[in-house]
Amino acid sequence: MRWFKPALIQLAASLLAWFWIAPATAPLAWAGLQGVLAASLAWMLRERGWRLMIYAGFCPATLGMLQLGLPNWLYLALALLLIGLARNAAFESVPFYRSSAAAVAAVAARLPENARLLEAGCADARFAMALSAERPDVTIVACENALLAWCWAWLRWWRAGQPANVRIVYASLWSLGWQEFDAVYTFLSPVPMARVWRQFQQQGRPGSLLLSNTFTVPGVAPTATLPLGGPLQQALLIWNHSYERV
Repeated sequence: MRWFKPALIQLAASLLAWFWIAPATAPLAWAGLQGVLAASLAWMLRERGWRLMIYAGFCPATLGMLQLGLPNWLYLALALLLIGLARNAAFESVPFYRSSAAAVAAVAARLPENARLLEAGCADARFAMALSAERPDVTIVACENALLAWCWAWLRWWRAGQPANVRIVYASLWSLGWQEFDAVYTFLSPVPMARVWRQFQQQGRPGSLLLSNTFTVPGVAPTATLPLGGPLQQALLIWNHSYERV
């Protein structure tokens, strides 16, 4: 299971930190050392980027919250809020990302006239609504399976006047039939991109496009790359369904 590796790293870092500092006598120092050790172990196990910050900050943040003496119900509420907004960060290693205006412009420039686009993981639907305004000829199906994120997306769609060319769907991106679309847009993480490519190869319509914000497919070079100019959202990577594996 995906939670086993993080749990094991945190446990190992806790025991190693206990070897040098007793948590009961110096809890803050122990938590700080535990965070450093957890991030180091995660790095040795090939974790990278934002995940290292989570490994480093988990124990210190937990200890800090406990020392504040907050009521127990608040922890449950925070946990439900996090699951509701970003369940995929835990279950599929996909954080709550929001596409930039540059990404919207780049996608809008590449889509054919009257295209049907699947936004595979829409978060709060900011991308879908911005693209809808820029390309009203494009039909957009934006899916999301984190409940609160989907509610946020639906509310954004409703407040925008419920544009007819946008549909907000509560569903996993893996459960939809990709053969219905001329293009699939993703902004996920490196972890699911191999699976994304397999699904695109198996279900994608001939001639359709796979558009990925920043994250590449392992072992498959994109057919085109459009720079986005941001420190995090660096490029729009494009694959055509007729492209062969390398």
